[in-house]
Amino acid sequence: MFGKKVDSKTLVPIVADGMIGHPGIQSGRLIPVIVIDCAQHLAIEAAIHAHKDTPPGDVVSTWGWNRLSKQYVYLTLNFQQPVVTLGTIPFLVSKQGVLVESIINARAVYLQPLTSGARPSMGLDKPKIIVEVPASASFPIWGDLYSRELEKQFRTKGLSKVQAKLAAQDQLKFIRDIQFRKRTPPPTKSEA
Repeated sequence: MFGKKVDSKTLVPIVADGMIGHPGIQSGRLIPVIVIDCAQHLAIEAAIHAHKDTPPGDVVSTWGWNRLSKQYVYLTLNFQQPVVTLGTIPFLVSKQGVLVESIINARAVYLQPLTSGARPSMGLDKPKIIVEVPASASFPIWGDLYSRELEKQFRTKGLSKVQAKLAAQDQLKFIRDIQFRKRTPPPTKSEA
């Protein structure tokens, strides 16, 4: 991972994921939500609780990968205040690539501890925070890495190499279109 080894003690497992869109945040665009298991990472849960009433900007985000095996990519979150801690979230590219793509495109991710609900919908009114993952935190190999993974998946479904490449491009366009589509607020009583 950029020449550094990931410390397994900092790995924070994802339990579930989803998307949330709110008209007051990023023009209603969808932002990924990951439910994380903080049982072995109490400082991260404390950081989430401490940040819920403070503005964002106290977390430095960094993407990484293992140069020898690109099966996983990692998002390292370095919480700097008011709680100082570090967590690394592993993403299995073959299963969670769309989640990584969505985080990169949204430039943000909600972190919801498992104690706030096992699914994003269970934690709507419970502690969670939004963490900025700026463009500077993205990594140059992601587009190529994910395209190749999608092509591989389409090839196993019987598509030719050319068809798989086109299908991967279509899939990426679809993911981006859904995420960047603005959500319209529900109609008011007078409009209904």
